Order: sequence, then structure tokens, then C-alpha cells
Amino acid sequence: MGEFVSRYRWVMVAITWLMMFSLGASWFCFTPMQLILMNDLSLDFSQVGLIIGLVPLSLVLLCIPGGLIADRFGIRKTVLMGGISLGVFGLLRGFATNFTTLALTTFMCGVGYSIAYPNLPKITGIWFPPREYAIASGAMFTGMEVGMALPFILVPTVLLPWVGSWRFVFTIIGVLSLALTLGWILLAREKPKEAVGKPQQKPNETLKSAPFKESLSVVLRNRHMWILMLTTLFLLAPQVGFLGFLQSMLTLKGLDEATAGVVTSLISWFMIPGSFIIPMISDRVGLRKPFIWAISLIAGVTLYAAGTTTSITLWLSVIIYGFLIGGMAPIILAMPVEIVGPRHSATAGGFMLTGGYFGAMVAPWLAGYLSVVTSSFYPAVILCVALTEIDVIFGLMLKESREK
Repeated sequence: MGEFVSRYRWVMVAITWLMMFSLGASWFCFTPMQLILMNDLSLDFSQVGLIIGLVPLSLVLLCIPGGLIADRFGIRKTVLMGGISLGVFGLLRGFATNFTTLALTTFMCGVGYSIAYPNLPKITGIWFPPREYAIASGAMFTGMEVGMALPFILVPTVLLPWVGSWRFVFTIIGVLSLALTLGWILLAREKPKEAVGKPQQKPNETLKSAPFKESLSVVLRNRHMWILMLTTLFLLAPQVGFLGFLQSMLTLKGLDEATAGVVTSLISWFMIPGSFIIPMISDRVGLRKPFIWAISLIAGVTLYAAGTTTSITLWLSVIIYGFLIGGMAPIILAMPVEIVGPRHSATAGGFMLTGGYFGAMVAPWLAGYLSVVTSSFYPAVILCVALTEIDVIFGLMLKESREK
């Protein structure tokens, strides 16, 4: 009763989806070109792993400052700043001459990613009534997953044959990011002209966010938030470490680049239905813990199969693995507010994700290093499997946040 919903909210979803797509494509367009870059710039897999981990490094450093910038300048301008940095330095990767210049431009590209990414999900709370939060958030985040998936297919089969050089691929992706950023600043609005709904009209009447120091103290003294942070670390670390090298690993095993790209992309494609179906089941049964430890147990098995086979087992394994980890992430993201309450949930979420990004930063380098010193990807696969299975332990240790 008396609730007003802006029709423009779906335009905001569309342009947010495109920005999410841009972030995913800018990060993962590097991975299908690893072997070419290694040859042209004299890189090894440990250096490749370091480069993959530079975007998570920037997120560790800038995730919280990115939110503070938005508090000062607004989401619209902050995402603009991030998009410009993403596009310009993403483009400049095409001019890299060695490991140092490629790493520097990749890190600065990650700075743009880190400024934009933490603020795009806030669109949901500003533009949508509570009953539409789930569908709006789910729709927005599919942009990231599509952006991660398409480069594995299009770079080796379309872009590289078309432009003939990895340098031009980076240039095209950078220009695309700048074009989508231009669309953002032209179409995005800071807030709806009319109230999205009563809970958003006067949020301070229903809930006041706690001061940062107070929230941080509450979070750091909460044992279950530390367990949840470590759970997130051991979710993202093997995911990024494995996804970052799978296409190269399959190519070196004898699969053609196009097939290897399609197989690798299936992880991201099947994260999309998993991110809707598994959380829906979790909400329906009112439990979190069983989904975390059980998913981790099965995901580790499928990851091992994906890393050690090339038959139909490989295809089935990457599909199941993508579906499972796609469903686990939203469950974990929902838990901070359930553990510490909405008053401290923003700080709790930042703490949790910082740990996750730290894992995503270290794992690719460690996987690459192991492949160099052993001349085999098998130890890297075992590493990713072990990291995944550690989450079985943390999943069992977690507090059942829906148990009320």
C-alpha cells in the first residue's frame, strides 16, 4: 500500500549487467591467451599465476576504499571512475613488452575493477523493493558470469583469428569496456525520482548502520565470522586457481584450443543456474551448513576429475563443478547479515570477501609455481582439490545461521 516503484529500475539492471559483463571479460580475456603470451613475453606459469592474482590483490586493497569513495561521490560517478581505469589500462595491456609492464597494466586494470565492483550490487537496494531483491541481484550477477565465460570461447575462435594478435584482443576489450562505461554515465541515475518503496524512502527510520569501528569490533570478535571468512577463502582460491589454468592445461593435453575453451567456459555457464537453484532450495529447507560442506565435498571430487581426464567425464565434471560453486557463493554471501545482523552486515561482508580475494590472489600463483617446479599440472590440481575439501571442515564448523 502506497508503494511506488520506478519503471527505470530495469534500465538500471540492464546497464549494471553490462558493467558486470565488462568486469568479467576484462579479467578473464587474459587466460585464453596465456600460452601465446608466455611465448611472446618469455613468461612462465608462475608469472602467469601472479598476473591472474593481481585483480584479487587490488580487491583486497581497495574493496573497502571503493565503498567509501561511493559514499563521498555517489555510485554513478564512482563506477564511472572504475570503468575508465578498467578500460584504459585494459587497453594498455596490449602494449606490454615484458612481465613488468603487463603486470603493472593488469594491476591498474584491477584497480578500476575494484572501484566499480563493490558498488554495482548496491543498485538493488536503491532501486528495488525488497520483494524483488533476489531476482534483481541474480540478474545483475549473471553479467559477470557471462563476461567470464565468453572469452574462453570467443578469444581463440573469433577474436584471435580475426585480429591476428593478442595485443589487438586487449585493445578491443579495452575499447568495449570504455564504450560500456560511456553507456553507464549516459543512462545511469543515482537514485529514482520516486521512492522505490517505503523501506527505502526513509531507511534511517527503520535501521541505522553502525559506525565502522563499532562494526569492525563486532565482526572481529565473532568466531563464526572468522570461520565464514576462511570458508570464502577456500571457495574462491581453488576456483580462481583452477579456472585460470584449465584452458591451457587442456590445450597442453592435446585438446584443440576451441574445444578447451568451450569446456572451460562451462564452469561459468553452469554457475548461472546453480546461483539460482541451490540458494532457492537452501531457503526452502531453512538450512545453510549442509549445503556448504556437502557442496565442497562433491566439488572437490568433480574438480579432480576435471583436472585429470579428457573424456566425457571431463565435460560432466566441469558442468557439475560450475553448478555447485555457483550455488555455494550466494549462500555464503547471505550469511553475514544472518550472523551479525543487518546493522553490521556491510562491514561483515567486506571482511568476508577480503579473505576470499586473498585466497584468489595467492592460489593462481601457487598453482603456477607448482606446475613450473614439477613440470606438471597434476600438483596444481591436487592443490585446488585440497583447498576445496578444506571447506568441508569449515562448513561443519559454521554456525547454522538459519536455525531460528
